[in-house]
Parts: sequence; structure tokens; C-alpha cells
Amino acid sequence: MIYNEAVFSILDDVEDLAHKIKQSDIYHAYLKAKSTMEEDVEATNKYQAFIRKKEKYDEVMRFGNYHPDYFNTMIETRKLKREYEMHPSVVAFRQHETKLQDLIDEVLVILSKAISDHIKVEAGNPFFRTDVGGGCSTGGSCQCSS
Repeated sequence: MIYNEAVFSILDDVEDLAHKIKQSDIYHAYLKAKSTMEEDVEATNKYQAFIRKKEKYDEVMRFGNYHPDYFNTMIETRKLKREYEMHPSVVAFRQHETKLQDLIDEVLVILSKAISDHIKVEAGNPFFRTDVGGGCSTGGSCQCSS
């Protein structure tokens, strides 16, 4: 890429946009939820228990069904992961993380659509819709219908 004054100006604008996002209520709520989760001793203990079990799980998975503890380890690992992910401070963090990701995705989609409808944007949320009309078989972006 050749850098000239126009490119530097665009990059400065992107930094300004990032600064504005960091000033938003969504970002501050995300930081608060992250801090709350990180300070939550119970959540930390659940995470550490899951990581210990996952290490055993990884070892067992080398042998798959043939390992004598295969099913037990698989079930225990899933249970510990679920307990951690369903802990209130972790759930709150994930919700705020998703809201922040949605904001960033929306900014990227608006930017790409302003330039061209043919630019593809990899959004973090697979359910994030970039077209109002729907996908295949609905007459949406591909204009087909079943």
C-alpha cells in the first residue's frame, strides 16, 4: 500500500472513531462487566476448575473412545464449562461483549456499504444481518426465490 496524505488522514479518522467508541456507554458498560467478572472469586474458581478438567480432557481425547475415562471426562468437562459460562458475572460480561461487538460490526457494515454493496464484511456475530431482504430463496441479496 502506498501511503500518502489522504491515507494518513483516513487512518487519523479511524483513530478518532475508535476513541469515540471508547467514550460510549456501551464500551464503559463492557469494561465494568469485565472488571466485575475478573474480580469475582467464584467465577475465577469455576474457570480454573474448568481449565484443569480441560487439560485432562485434551489428554483423554488423544485416545478418544478407547480411553477408559472418555465419557466421564467429556461429561464433567462440559458440566464445568457450562457452570462457568452460566455464572452471573460471566453472563453479564458476555452480554456486554456482544453489544460492543454488535456496535463494531454495525460500524464496519455502514462503512463498507457506503463504499460499495459488493464489499464483504466479516462480522463477529453470525446472526448479524447486513441485508433487509433476506438471503437465498427470499428474493433478498441474490434476487432468487423458491
